Amino acid sequence: MKTRKPLNYLRSYRLRWGLSQGELAHLLGWKRAEVVSRIEQKQRPPTLRLVIACFVLFGAPAAELFPDISASIEADVMTRLWEMYEKIQGDPSRKTRKKIELFEAAIARAEQRKHTNRS
Repeated sequence: MKTRKPLNYLRSYRLRWGLSQGELAHLLGWKRAEVVSRIEQKQRPPTLRLVIACFVLFGAPAAELFPDISASIEADVMTRLWEMYEKIQGDPSRKTRKKIELFEAAIARAEQRKHTNRS
C-alpha cells in the first residue's frame, strides 16, 4: 500500500506570489533552490525556521501551510493533555488550578479549530 505524503501548500503560496524556488530559497536564507523543492515535494519536513519564515513572508500560520503536520502534532499534544487533565482532577492546589485553566483553554481552541474546519 502506498503511503500518502503529508499535505503542504508551500508551492501554492510561492506560485501565488510569483516567486521561483531560488527566490524563495534566498528569502529563507538558503543558497540552493533544491531545499525548497524537497520541501514542496514532501521529501523533507519543514523546519521550525522555515515555518516561522513563511509566516513572516506570507502571513500564513503553520496550520494553513502544513495542515497534515500541524494536525498530527495537535493530536499528539491533545492526547497527552487529556491524560494529564484527567490525572490532576480533584487536586485543589493553586498550581493545579492554573494547569487546568491552561488545559481548558487549549481544549477550547482545539474545539474551535474543529468547528471552523468543518464549516
